[in-house]
Amino acid sequence: MALDRFADELGQGLGIRVGRFTSWVEAMDVAADLLTGRRDADAPPPLLVLDEFPYLVAHSPELPSVLQALYDRRGPSSGRPPLRIILCGSAISTMSTLLAGDQALRGRAVIDMRIGPFGFRDAAEYWGVEDSGTAFLVDAVLGGAPGYRDVVGAPPEPGAEGFYDWLARSVFSPSHILFTEPEYLLAEDPRISDRATYHAIWEAVANGAATPTQIGGLVGMDARQLTYHLNVMKAAAFIRYEQDLLLQRKPVITVADPIVRFHDLIVRPNLVDFEMREGRAAWERSRETFSSKVLGPHFEDLARQWTLRYGRERGLDDIGHVGTTTVACREHRGHEIDVVALSRASRPRDKRARITLLGEAKATNKPRTVADLQRLVHIRDLLCAQGWDADGALLAVYVRSEPAPDLRQAAEAGRVLLVGMSDLYGGLG
Repeated sequence: MALDRFADELGQGLGIRVGRFTSWVEAMDVAADLLTGRRDADAPPPLLVLDEFPYLVAHSPELPSVLQALYDRRGPSSGRPPLRIILCGSAISTMSTLLAGDQALRGRAVIDMRIGPFGFRDAAEYWGVEDSGTAFLVDAVLGGAPGYRDVVGAPPEPGAEGFYDWLARSVFSPSHILFTEPEYLLAEDPRISDRATYHAIWEAVANGAATPTQIGGLVGMDARQLTYHLNVMKAAAFIRYEQDLLLQRKPVITVADPIVRFHDLIVRPNLVDFEMREGRAAWERSRETFSSKVLGPHFEDLARQWTLRYGRERGLDDIGHVGTTTVACREHRGHEIDVVALSRASRPRDKRARITLLGEAKATNKPRTVADLQRLVHIRDLLCAQGWDADGALLAVYVRSEPAPDLRQAAEAGRVLLVGMSDLYGGLG
């Protein structure tokens, strides 16, 4: 069927009748001959695109070798007319291994491009959201995947009620396609068969399990047994391994896709209520979880993205690597720093690195006060005492709500950089 579909598309694109193919070797050779044979001398090389390549490979595992042979016969050194081929696929784990050292296409590709989701500013513009608060809520639930707008429709109306109505007609509705979106995401990877285990891993990570041992304790598996599953999820970009920016520690595992995090924390624990169309009660019970485990981590992530990508708008000219770290403190049993930035010339986990910014990011509606600044001063002193070059680090507080007067006065005096929602979203109200 795939060969027949390929023949139909090729014939339609060329405006001729191609016939039927008996193998991918024949299909690729005929396609190459037809495409290059109809090219004008001064025209760019013709282009052949094979979309959803992982699904083709799942049923025709010989395809990479067929393309390798085609390249070897018609590549740049062959003297044959040039032909460009693009392989596309949504199963990232499969696509990312096509060019590995032992694969047939190794050394034959020019470009290896991963198309990621929109950044939070681009996503807000794409959705047509007019205020930063609503843009942030949409991004915390759906992330930057552009395809979701087509199935959800208009963004939510401003305000708590408008946001709930938007949820109720999309991710909270059992009849909506996004109600089971994690199932579809797992189905994109042909290596995943036991989906229950992967769902359990997702749910454990969303609830705060950050190491294989912690995840195994919640899932009921030994950490070593999880190695394969975690590697698959990492390769598929379902989870992320985030390294401490200053210390040589084991990486922290987080959920990569916002909609999966939202689903595991809000929808799955209340699945019966949503299926019974009693979403309002489930949402009210989940408001605290949404605030602390969805909005909080997402706001911290946006603060780090802004520091790296848009900090120059507020005079941050020497920003290199941006991440998080934990600082030991006998008095307070340690401090987790939401935003840490190194100078451009510094490398992560290098004791000679120069720290240029320390930041606190809070998504709560509680006004932030000068106490947040005092905490950052304390952390900066600790880092200096531990031998880090942090004496000149700028202190920043990222706020979602209006700050208290004392913190605003400190910002006006130049003691702290205050970053609000309009700053994050580039002036969006």
